[in-house]
Amino acid sequence: MAHTFKFRFRSPAGGLAVDLGAETVPAEGGTPAHGMRIHHNVRLGLPASGLYWKDAAWLAFGVSLHAPALVELRPDGVFIQVTSLDHPLSDYRSEAAALAMDGWIRERFALAGPGASVAYDTARDRYVFDWGTTFHPFSDDPRPEAPPPFRDHQELDVTVTRVASVGSRVDVDGGGTGFVDQAKHPSWWDEDTAPPRPGDRLRVVVLDASRDEPRFSALQADIDIARRLRGLRDGA
Repeated sequence: MAHTFKFRFRSPAGGLAVDLGAETVPAEGGTPAHGMRIHHNVRLGLPASGLYWKDAAWLAFGVSLHAPALVELRPDGVFIQVTSLDHPLSDYRSEAAALAMDGWIRERFALAGPGASVAYDTARDRYVFDWGTTFHPFSDDPRPEAPPPFRDHQELDVTVTRVASVGSRVDVDGGGTGFVDQAKHPSWWDEDTAPPRPGDRLRVVVLDASRDEPRFSALQADIDIARRLRGLRDGA
């Protein structure tokens, strides 16, 4: 029986909305004739009416996020047949099809999410998608590029992409990533300052560029110290 998952994300631009209908086809029925092979014996079928190619690509990527877990859960194979993909009036993006498929699979198979999410960057007026450990969804080398050589005391503009109890992961304008410890965000010291959220823009300074994930600070005091140190260094 087909199950419908409704993905919703509100934003200042309106939001993203996708209704995904899909069902699993029993393995004993044999390999379906027109299924896309995602990973080993995990396959995806599209509606008979067809889909826009970007929607189809992002649906397949959404399945790939869970493919290894599905292989372990169903060694005999999994075939997901999409019956419908509708996007009610919204600021639609094809990437939202992957988020809808991610939600459908998590509900249907009770799997934990891979960390896929979306945020809205108000400063740049754009949606920011995060695919967990996958940085380039349609590349055979999905790892992130080598980050630029940050220097201690360097100032950077960044966007918060993920928030955890210990701090925030950020993307640097121009490339690279870093981490802002919870105590290095103004909200740790000022209860009137909102805690970090995905999509927030920050001005930070590099505290330790040698770490595997460079450590940044968004505290004005640390930025002021870094400016004095740069002044001394540049004036030497």
